[in-house]
Amino acid sequence: MNSSFKKTAMASVIAGALAAAAIPAAEANVLNVSWRGAFTMLNPAGAPVKNSPSDYAAGYYANGDGLSGTGGAPVFPGNVAPGADCTTYAPACLTTPAWYGNRTPVSGTMSFDTSTGAGVATVNSFMFFGDTPGSGTNTSPASALGVTFQVIDTIGTMVGSMLFSWNGLGHSVSIVLDASGMFGSLPAGPTTTISGVGALPATDGMDFDPATKGIQALPMGPAPAATKTTNTGAGCDGLTLATQVNAYTINTNFANLGTCTTGMSNDGIGGDPMASAAFSGFNANFDILSVHVDSFVPTPTSAVPVPAAVWLFGSGLLGLVGIARRKKKA
Repeated sequence: MNSSFKKTAMASVIAGALAAAAIPAAEANVLNVSWRGAFTMLNPAGAPVKNSPSDYAAGYYANGDGLSGTGGAPVFPGNVAPGADCTTYAPACLTTPAWYGNRTPVSGTMSFDTSTGAGVATVNSFMFFGDTPGSGTNTSPASALGVTFQVIDTIGTMVGSMLFSWNGLGHSVSIVLDASGMFGSLPAGPTTTISGVGALPATDGMDFDPATKGIQALPMGPAPAATKTTNTGAGCDGLTLATQVNAYTINTNFANLGTCTTGMSNDGIGGDPMASAAFSGFNANFDILSVHVDSFVPTPTSAVPVPAAVWLFGSGLLGLVGIARRKKKA
């Protein structure tokens, strides 16, 4: 073996040793999505509560489109009212969630750690009891604060908790979702939309007005994240289940998660009874019907700094190689 080759081989060994000393940090990836769905309120007995008065019960949303003064025939996903003119109002028949105020269209964002299932979310403000019908004036918006969640098993059961600000008061909510449709469709790249898969929401097909003979059954079909009839443990409402440290780190709050998952029960009514004084025992259902993958943020690959002594050791070995070469030539 010639001297040049031996020097190169030794340098490679040292470089390999130094590289091994730099230990990559463990990776955790955050997936960011936007979502659309339906909010449905049930009273303590499980009967529907109409979001009225509001534009969701009268006006644009109730009629299914904004293409004319009369709004056209009432339509909603999965069930078109008799006589609906889907030739003239085809876009509305296909896309507008006109649920007569029995369901309210909602939307927002979610970010969750793909390795731990911990996540945070937002719910865009929506009109809730008190808007002037037809005015378009949002006089009583409901705003969600501190929306957090945690996947608690391998099939995608998700526990969520939030605090709603409405009418000058705070209203705590907790919820259990079957998110198997969403998580079963991942990983998915940006621009991917997930819909029409998953479990049926607890209120799917509920007849909101028996007098209409099923016209207002309002089915939603399989949902990527469907509200269940399971209730969280006592005291879960409004607790923080996760904390987003930065764009790629979301930590689980295990203490609060234990409170939410211990003593879970099933009362056969969609949603989880609220502890709020204004809506005591009422059940808030949030069904996520469509999920759009916005971005995937992998944890930056960082290395543990190599101690100075290691670098000195490597430099010393290279120096010894040089000295040995000079002695051999002499």
